[in-house]
Amino acid sequence: MRVVYLIAASVMFATQAVAAGEPQMTSWDAEQNGSPKTYTFGTYKLTLSSAKNGDQMGVPHLSVSAPGLPPFAYDGQAAGDIARADFTVLKLSPKVQPSVVFDTYSGGAHCCVEVVVIQPAGKSWRKIDLGSWDGGGIAYPKDVDGDDIVDFVFVDNAFLYAFDCYACSHPPPLVLNIVNGKAVNVSTAPRFASLFRADMAEAKQGCAEHNNGVCAGYVADAARLGEFDEAWQFMLANYNKTSTWDYPTRCQGQKVDYRCQGTELKPKDYPEALKWFLQDNGYVPK
Repeated sequence: MRVVYLIAASVMFATQAVAAGEPQMTSWDAEQNGSPKTYTFGTYKLTLSSAKNGDQMGVPHLSVSAPGLPPFAYDGQAAGDIARADFTVLKLSPKVQPSVVFDTYSGGAHCCVEVVVIQPAGKSWRKIDLGSWDGGGIAYPKDVDGDDIVDFVFVDNAFLYAFDCYACSHPPPLVLNIVNGKAVNVSTAPRFASLFRADMAEAKQGCAEHNNGVCAGYVADAARLGEFDEAWQFMLANYNKTSTWDYPTRCQGQKVDYRCQGTELKPKDYPEALKWFLQDNGYVPK
């Protein structure tokens, strides 16, 4: 099950990162570190403080200051009595000023960490929303493909619970770049082939063990690499034909607040559900 793999991998990578002196996100806890608490990154000053919302939960409040720019304030997500946040300051590409990367956890089962980038834009700041993602924090953003652009590597949350339980799912990587002040999904770029190749190798083993949640990730990885047909045949030979999971449907019409306003089609089996799902999520053409 991938959750076990992820926990083991996280411990291993964290140990390697510390040993190698790789940069880490800075963690702030209002109780342990104090409120307010100011951190300095070069010419940037980040002040973290705690406020209470209407439910008396601790809201992490961020204040950013830098030379030549007005102060910027932002409130993150609250997940309990104590306000917490992770953050760093780094250049996302060689020719831009440093940006603040800030994430906070909203609480709940398997969800969610909200990630924003606060970036200088002329004589002011702009906030770029990177979305909410499974987990309680993000890895330090880095250039994974060698093009001098910092990559934000997540996993595609759409796969969680789609074809099996959470622990039985294997969501493929999803890569965001900041382009012209916007978060752009660049997962289809050939330069990330090694990322999907490694994930595909891991997923193939789980698919061979007849795990439909892992087979879905395996085929999605293969689609990113242009190897869909071969992976599809492997999936057909190995998927669990006796599963009673309630597979994703297809909406003929518009969705409003995630609800189908048209005709909802139910797949006849797992392969049809998976094909519809991959088409609707942009992995293969319709």
